[in-house]
Amino acid sequence: MRSYNNLYEPMLQDDYIKQCFINASKKKKNRNDVREVLENLDEHTELLKKMLTEELFIPDYHKPSIINESSSKKTRRILKPHYKYEQVIHHCAIGQFKPIVMNGLYEFSCGSIPDRGVHYGKKYMRKWLDSYDGKKFFVLKMDVHHFFESINRRILKRKLKEVIRDKRFYRLLCILIEHDKIALVAKILTDAGVEIDAEQTKTLVGCIAFDDISGALEILQEIGIAGAMFDELKEIIEEMRKGVPLGYFTSQWFGNFYLKALDHYIKEELHAEHYMRYMDDMVILGKSKKKLHKIHAAIETYLNDNLDLEIKGDWQVFRFEYPVFDKGGNPVLDKDGKQVTKGRMLDFMGFQFHHDRTTIRKSNIEAARRKANHISKQDKISWYNASVMLSYMGLFKHTDTYNYYIDYIKPKINVKKLKRIVSKHSRKENEHDRLEKGDRNTAGQAGGGRQDIVAVNGLPA
Repeated sequence: MRSYNNLYEPMLQDDYIKQCFINASKKKKNRNDVREVLENLDEHTELLKKMLTEELFIPDYHKPSIINESSSKKTRRILKPHYKYEQVIHHCAIGQFKPIVMNGLYEFSCGSIPDRGVHYGKKYMRKWLDSYDGKKFFVLKMDVHHFFESINRRILKRKLKEVIRDKRFYRLLCILIEHDKIALVAKILTDAGVEIDAEQTKTLVGCIAFDDISGALEILQEIGIAGAMFDELKEIIEEMRKGVPLGYFTSQWFGNFYLKALDHYIKEELHAEHYMRYMDDMVILGKSKKKLHKIHAAIETYLNDNLDLEIKGDWQVFRFEYPVFDKGGNPVLDKDGKQVTKGRMLDFMGFQFHHDRTTIRKSNIEAARRKANHISKQDKISWYNASVMLSYMGLFKHTDTYNYYIDYIKPKINVKKLKRIVSKHSRKENEHDRLEKGDRNTAGQAGGGRQDIVAVNGLPA
């Protein structure tokens, strides 16, 4: 197994940090907090560089937000990290962590991976389904029960330690994993006005991140914490929490890293004919129903024994949809003149795969229609609504749903107008980035532009 070193030091380069500020600001440059940072980028780069150099980053405390996903009819609890500086640090860390995840990642692990979105997955799934050329085959479909919320943090940290030799970078990833415990302890100490110096803070944060309970409690005693507050903090520190937060840029990368070994186990040891994973949703195709049941049992055991995860109870093995013919070889038609089929279509990645076509999932079609109706009533269309509608257009373009588009979507929208809105917004963003880069280069040539560092996020001046 390949190991990685010298990951933390490159993060301290000014250009790297500035690029992370810009990357984290995408689609939010009109926000006041983001604009203030970008207008004083050199100053904030120095602040963040000092914070990272002295290892004094402390995650902020967040209350969960409840969102309702119209496509899946699910309610989710997400956390919204602050741009200054949590989101930027997430980008700094993932910039170095991404190559580790990508190295040896199974080629059909899709979702939250660059250039491996739904269209990539749909292309290969359609190819696999068609490769059976009308022959009988079966589908095993399953997903991990509450995947992100169920990731065992100790197992994740152990896996990270096996490949990351850079101790400072490993420490930062562990802080991001134990973000909620560290943030809650910091909030309680701050609200109580407890005095704690930079070195004690660094040690306390590291102990919590590394599950060093006795070390963390020693620091609390050293700074004079006792009584009810000590008991409260002790209970938080001792709690073995699970999960990575929905809404964090880091979580999708931790999730794919966590399941890397599972992918290779399924292909190389279980010898699945065709296997695709879209985050925690898995589909395996095969000619033998019995073998697919055995594969499911093996995966269930592997997840329980190695990853402390379990398959959701609604997993299924079924024969894929196939057309019905009479004894003369002619297609059997229903009363509406449509060909009769048996078996079941595959619902995966927002698509519905049939034996002869691929359509968009009904909930996504309805969402596209609602968005088109909403846009048709607007005097001024926002770039956000325009970009969302165009993303739906990508689904129509790559599926056999054109008639629906003609009947219900096209009369409501002007695609060229939507493209102009998105293009204009993109040009503004690119111009903003170009001017910022030019200002930085000018400031660097003049030898000025550096300002005094102020206290931010507990960082001493």
